[in-house]
Amino acid sequence: MNANDLMSPQVVVARENTNAEQISARLLAGEFNGVPVVDNNDAVVGIVTAIDILKAIREGRDLNNMIARDIMTPNPSVVKTDTPIEQIIDTILEKEIVLVPVVEDNNKIVGVVARLDIIRQKLNEGFITIGKREGISRT
Repeated sequence: MNANDLMSPQVVVARENTNAEQISARLLAGEFNGVPVVDNNDAVVGIVTAIDILKAIREGRDLNNMIARDIMTPNPSVVKTDTPIEQIIDTILEKEIVLVPVVEDNNKIVGVVARLDIIRQKLNEGFITIGKREGISRT
């Protein structure tokens, strides 16, 4: 099993000039554990997590007057689509991160793998789905 099997292919990313307060609102709403930050070529250049937001608040910075580039953690750990699950887990544990962006060779983002994606996959290994689920019709 590798990153391609685990990743969420629909990922919301922020551009380097996205307002930090908007990113904070997304994180607060619980939609995401972190937001990858990309350049104009969709290459990953950073990531913004709740920790980054907390650091900015602790420093007394005004989130409304900041952009992603101001608060992001630059050069985050990334994995390729063929990175084995064991290596992804090692990266998450060693770096103490919640998610890791999945990139192509040019560092262009194609998805993310979060801790919960790995756990969900492992929990579902003992189950299979047989047949189609159809609605019940009543006459």
